[in-house]
Amino acid sequence: MPFVRPRTITNAAMFAIAKSKAYADEHVDAFNQLFRFSRPLYKMQPDRRFLWGLTVCGEDTYACLFTPSNAYATPAMNVQSPEGRRALINFFVGWSLCEWDRCGYDPSMVLRSIVPRLRRNPIPMAGPSTSETASGSQQPVRHMQSKLTYYEIQVHNYDPESQEHTTRQYFANLPMVNADRLFSRHTRCFSGSFTDPSLRCGYDGRVIATSLLKTGWPESNMDISADTRDECHMLRKITRILGGDADLSGRYPTLVCGGRARIDLGNGVMVDDSVQSILAEVDTEVTVHRVHKRLVIEPLGEPLNTVRTVRELIMVLYDAMSAYSAIHDSARGTLIDFDFALDIEREATNPTRLNINTQLIQMRIFMDGEKVT
Repeated sequence: MPFVRPRTITNAAMFAIAKSKAYADEHVDAFNQLFRFSRPLYKMQPDRRFLWGLTVCGEDTYACLFTPSNAYATPAMNVQSPEGRRALINFFVGWSLCEWDRCGYDPSMVLRSIVPRLRRNPIPMAGPSTSETASGSQQPVRHMQSKLTYYEIQVHNYDPESQEHTTRQYFANLPMVNADRLFSRHTRCFSGSFTDPSLRCGYDGRVIATSLLKTGWPESNMDISADTRDECHMLRKITRILGGDADLSGRYPTLVCGGRARIDLGNGVMVDDSVQSILAEVDTEVTVHRVHKRLVIEPLGEPLNTVRTVRELIMVLYDAMSAYSAIHDSARGTLIDFDFALDIEREATNPTRLNINTQLIQMRIFMDGEKVT
């Protein structure tokens, strides 16, 4: 028979990490390696919500579950005992039959690769074929890419006034910022728009981006009405107060839509995508409550590494300070990570003293004239 080279298994295609040791008393080393090698999956798989892992140490097998907050492991399933073999078989059967979201993936996020119908503004570039210019000379022209790869993402929008949930389809390029830690907020950022790229896309084979999609798992109160440090609420308030100021247009983030991501449990039952919903069938206590949130922000800015001159940098700083002053004076807030911010209007009448640490820097927050350190 001819030799067939096996397909290379990469982190982008891997379902779970498995580690094995020769003896049962080496399970701690196996867990340490599992922690270390599971971390890249979040970066390589942008649709990952949580991870599975497996360790085989001698006759003992452990199944591990990694959420954005903590790691959990089953008791040792010893294959030398009938109870251990039964538990291991039940686990693998359940693993093979569980839904896509129970495998750790995000069912509201789909990677697509298509041939678009229309591209915008193709430009001549170096390539194998040529075209004639006005002078009659031959000019090389690069063939445009034949496929467009993008993510189709459901953005769930929550209206606090009507308390209604709506859904919009967002089309995003591959992530600009990706999750790179095992336990964290798992912040990811995508550029994109609400326009279907299968009908129209850029000449470079990318979605024509007009906005930014930010997704993450910040610590949140499970009760949405008591979630006082909600980034969507902060941006919604700033957009409402400063939206009519033409001088500030394009200088501060404007919320287009956003809210908590939702998971369909079947039969039309929708729940917030959270650590608590991940562990709904696990008999354990949730110590750190994190909720999956998505928000679409405009305008789409340029990264600072694109600044070419000192003059441009000064203009950028001026725009940032103008937005800062407007938010401080009109919206009564301070620019920090908004999910660490405190809105006095949504807190008790006598707010308590809080220690807020963002990126290891003690920040002071000013909301509605009250000072909290």
